Amino acid sequence: MPHQDAQGRWISDDGLQYWDGNAWRPAGAQAPARRGISAVPAILIGCGFALVIVLVIVIGFTVALFNSSDMQRAFCNGYTNGSADQTCPFHPSP
Repeated sequence: MPHQDAQGRWISDDGLQYWDGNAWRPAGAQAPARRGISAVPAILIGCGFALVIVLVIVIGFTVALFNSSDMQRAFCNGYTNGSADQTCPFHPSP
């Protein structure tokens, strides 16, 4: 049910409009109009997609690197450093 304000105008139930005698008019200050769609969600989606691609490439490169026999040999030579007591994790002793 509409009610009257201090100026005698009829105010709508939600308080957003008043009756000027001919039509309902907006009451108070209006919210500024949006000028466009924000680009933030699109940027975040793009960055997330790029991050997934980079992670897939890094994981693939790491797997390929550790499956390389040359890398395993080089790692084992540096890991044991000439010590007969150490075993290489790529070539454990039986």
